[in-house]
Order: sequence, then structure tokens, then C-alpha cells
Amino acid sequence: MSPARKLCVYCGSGNGRNPAYLAAARTLGKAMAEADIGLVYGGGNTGLMGAVARATLEHGGHVTGIIPEFLKQREVML
Repeated sequence: MSPARKLCVYCGSGNGRNPAYLAAARTLGKAMAEADIGLVYGGGNTGLMGAVARATLEHGGHVTGIIPEFLKQREVML
């Protein structure tokens, strides 16, 4: 079996009440980039999903955002 090349992450569009959630999202994004594992996620720029995506990008990782056409008008995309 070959190692994972991409990981789909689904989490909140808010940061949550506990600052540890945001820290964990950033840690995950950094770890994925460093392990050369691409991120597939909902495409948003806010909350925990946005934090994972930004951290992945900041550390040289690859990000694929998938968002339905009808949400493009309502969401803040990354």
C-alpha cells in the first residue's frame, strides 16, 4: 500500500471556544506540508478550515479547495 498523498480535512468555519483548537489546526497544516501530504478541504478562508489551509500553504504545502458554485457568493474563499 502506498502512503497517503492527500488528506481531506473537514472542520469548523469558526475557531471554537478553546484556543487549543486553532493551535491544533495550524499544527496539522504545518505537519501535512512538511510530510508532503496535500490538503483537500471546503475552500473557505475562515475558522479552523481556513487555519489548516493557510498553515499548509505557509509551509509550502499543496491545497485544493472544493466549494459548490452556490456557496461562492456567500463564503469567504481562500
